[in-house]
Amino acid sequence: MKPLAPFVVLALLGVAPAQVLTGDIAITGFSSSTFGVLSSGSLTPQPTSGFQGSGLGWSQTVLWDRANPNDFLVGGFGFVGRATVLGSGSVAYSLITNNVGIVSQMSWLGSGLVIFVDSGPSQVRILDVFGGAVLDVTTGTQPWGADASSGALDPVSGDYFVGGAGTIHRVSLQPLTVTPVASGLGGIVSGIAFDPATGEVVATVLTINRFVRVAADGTVSDIVPQGTLPGPNALDVAPSGDFVVGGGTGQVHRVPRTGGAPVLLGNYSGPLNGLAVAGGGGLGVPFGPTCSGVAGPVALTATGPFLVGSTMVTTSTNHAPNSFGVLLLGLSRSQHGSGAALPILLDPLFGTSGCWLNVSDDILIGGIGGGADPSQLVISLTLGPAVAGLEFYGQHVTFEAVAGGLSWSNGLLVRVP
Repeated sequence: MKPLAPFVVLALLGVAPAQVLTGDIAITGFSSSTFGVLSSGSLTPQPTSGFQGSGLGWSQTVLWDRANPNDFLVGGFGFVGRATVLGSGSVAYSLITNNVGIVSQMSWLGSGLVIFVDSGPSQVRILDVFGGAVLDVTTGTQPWGADASSGALDPVSGDYFVGGAGTIHRVSLQPLTVTPVASGLGGIVSGIAFDPATGEVVATVLTINRFVRVAADGTVSDIVPQGTLPGPNALDVAPSGDFVVGGGTGQVHRVPRTGGAPVLLGNYSGPLNGLAVAGGGGLGVPFGPTCSGVAGPVALTATGPFLVGSTMVTTSTNHAPNSFGVLLLGLSRSQHGSGAALPILLDPLFGTSGCWLNVSDDILIGGIGGGADPSQLVISLTLGPAVAGLEFYGQHVTFEAVAGGLSWSNGLLVRVP
């Protein structure tokens, strides 16, 4: 068995005190100089000497920087800048670029690169936050017309999703193609995010007060009844996996990912248009094929929070009672350590029926299923400091009375901010 050190916390490591805590929410709201941080229900204004924008100069959006946990990027009319929270009401601010129109929503594309919707030219663009260079991803007439108002990068597929006037479009970056995802939503799509457990698109629709989920087949459903959230104008995902929605006259709500009534977290000082949750960005999304246990197809899921120091719980279904299984952990879902491409059909090797290896099997952790019939196999692990900023993959393998004596679950993509 290989060492578990990268995934298991072996000791509590001392770290410098943080000014921004996990779960704190940065909020922008039509200001040329100030944003706010909501922490445990208490709002602290964070004034700067000015965002140095152009025209109205108002802020429109904010993005937490996981590489610099006390920092937020603030964007809006003619600017993107970096705000470092030094303490309560104390901020160091520096301009990154003025070479933008109206920055409406931002996502991290990679180290030092931010992809965003620029509502000025109604295009998707990329910003180098170190050098300030801006690159056009899309140019010319697009299916969303002049109405691009929000956008977010899907962390699983790498595609970018753009919200417009009642529409959502997928922008595949390589090669560059644009396809419709949803239409007829009834109003301006003001925020886009992704369910961290299913990978589905979620979106706020401002003008008719909707918060919706878009399934893989394009089916649109309301997460809460229409009108429940007032003027939803900003959206992010909390470290818990729940959604955080802001709007109205400054109300910020947590919406349970699995359903339930919104919970008021606090209020901004006026209408808001952007929010970012510190510590967000973790996920555990299923992918790839599965085969059957004794009671039917095996479904593997994970629950978080997906944070360093937290416990991730992996659960697979439809097993024989008290069956032994293992959690495979790997750093790749495209190539096995042997050099073979993943996924690998296992039937010729083990005599299984429709089973695949979806991940590189770098680490194995064992567990015993419950006594119910059918049974669940539950294996937990504590996420150690070495996985911060890492993407890795998991899969359950269970010994039971099926073809080849083994059931193999779907894979899991896990990301820790």
